[in-house]
Amino acid sequence: MLFIVTGASSGIGLAVASDLALRHHDVIAVARNADRLNSLKSSCGDHVQIVPADLSNETGRISVIEKAKSIGKVDGIVHAAGSLVAPTSYRNLQADEVQADLNIHVAVPISLNNALEDELAGGRILYIDSYSANNLRVGWSGYSIAKAAAQMAARSAAAEITKSTVIRVFPGAVLTPLVKTVLSTSQSSPTSKMFKDMQSNGTIVEPHVVGEFISDILVSASDKQLEVRDIWDFNNPDDRIF
Repeated sequence: MLFIVTGASSGIGLAVASDLALRHHDVIAVARNADRLNSLKSSCGDHVQIVPADLSNETGRISVIEKAKSIGKVDGIVHAAGSLVAPTSYRNLQADEVQADLNIHVAVPISLNNALEDELAGGRILYIDSYSANNLRVGWSGYSIAKAAAQMAARSAAAEITKSTVIRVFPGAVLTPLVKTVLSTSQSSPTSKMFKDMQSNGTIVEPHVVGEFISDILVSASDKQLEVRDIWDFNNPDDRIF
């Protein structure tokens, strides 16, 4: 099987790409950081093909689309690319930064899904959803806004894409670069306190744990299992069935 994984140089994207490759599936790994992509390929060998690309611009998106079309059939795409949204108050949000966040979280997946409609036919389109889409994170409202828009885009895709199956995964609290940024901030807010408390309690998981969960869904979930679940939640024991 062949999967495209965006944001494959760090965090959940890297974890999913690595796990799929270790299971002997082929991966087109996409990210801006070529050095990290090369490190991934060195670790996983011929199962990984890398596409260094900045998906925020058309040139980067075209490079991914052309790579996928040159291969033909794609069994799935994991939209793990994100932006490092700085923890800040609402009054300090900058319009251009919000637009950039919405671009990578919302517009980029739309562009790739539509451009690769035929290649993804019969395959699986997986979104990394977030509790922040449904729960405002005070002091980190920019991220909540971006993820709320991304969630509606994913739900719209699930309702209207007919050739592929759209999957939404809630990974819970994962020690991604984004969460590390929140943990390292000196800002005092309910959100930073929440994550620091979770870190103290050991309830923030490493990316590779969630990566395995996502890979299981991509390659092991039956069509029937996907039909009866709108979402897969890592923190719900009923969803960890593999």
